Amino acid sequence: MEYRVKVTLPSRAVAEGMCRKAGIGCHLRMDGARADFYPAPPSSPSEWAQVSVSIEADGFVVCLLANSNFARQVLGCIVQLAAGEGIVTVEAL
Repeated sequence: MEYRVKVTLPSRAVAEGMCRKAGIGCHLRMDGARADFYPAPPSSPSEWAQVSVSIEADGFVVCLLANSNFARQVLGCIVQLAAGEGIVTVEAL
């Protein structure tokens, strides 16, 4: 399931910081404008992340790759952190 989290962000660095904060307590892999979240370090290089977040000009696209409490918690954390920057709109894609 994918969600677009729209919010006005002052810079990409702020968006990356939000991903890092959302990744506290789990395993986070950042690669440019993409952040992959794992509940624990992957056991192999081919293991899929449970959540993938793409940083976009108008906020984030959050893709829940697993139907798990962990994935929903990451989405909730991204939305909560984004709300600190202003009005947030969340829509299912």
